[in-house]
Amino acid sequence: MVGRGALQDYQDCFARDTCIPIHLIDRRGNPLLIPSKKLFFCDFVKTSVNHDCSGVNRINMENVVAHYDETHSFEPLVKCCDFGISSFVAPVYFNGNLMGFWHCPGFTYADSPHAKQLHAKFDLPILTHKAFTDALSMLVIICHLLDIHLDSTPRLSAVEPASDQTISSQLTRRENEVASLVCCGMSNAQIASKLYVSEKTIKTHLSNIFSKLGVRNRVQLICEYSSAMDTDGHSELEVM
Repeated sequence: MVGRGALQDYQDCFARDTCIPIHLIDRRGNPLLIPSKKLFFCDFVKTSVNHDCSGVNRINMENVVAHYDETHSFEPLVKCCDFGISSFVAPVYFNGNLMGFWHCPGFTYADSPHAKQLHAKFDLPILTHKAFTDALSMLVIICHLLDIHLDSTPRLSAVEPASDQTISSQLTRRENEVASLVCCGMSNAQIASKLYVSEKTIKTHLSNIFSKLGVRNRVQLICEYSSAMDTDGHSELEVM
């Protein structure tokens, strides 16, 4: 299972590496983790002043929850207000049930007419469309991996990597195999069972993998290396 500490680490790393502030919220919109960045202007106004900005296209949580309960889609919902401030929610499922969302309170696109003013006055991040799309793709991968099914192996592990899968030339063949299975969403216990070794051995392999690749934990490993695998479990490119 994924603990609160691992989720907090991922949230902080995502905000740091992409400059996109996100926080995990429940189905009612209540925060579940410590915010990774300060409140944006819109949130400050909402919590400090009895006023709703006419330019903000607020996300109706009841409608959003109803939509994802019905569709079980992993597609994030992105909205933009009249002033060019964009926000989004990405659904988080567990055992097939909607548990909450990764929520971004605000950023602005580089081609927005007021991007520079919003950044200068309210410290809103400025992102290109490509940078945002790439970051959101990484977040969706994590959402898939968090949807652990208790009655079966995780969905992504249904597509197992080829035995000759190469995540990085820095790793041994066995380490590449372990890293690939982690990127498919398998737990240490599942990997140990598949490879007929102990969980202690898998933990040793992971320690070596983290050290060689310069990643902190399995969450960062998945974020940085799972995108190199195609649907057949083969590496599309070598991530150095």
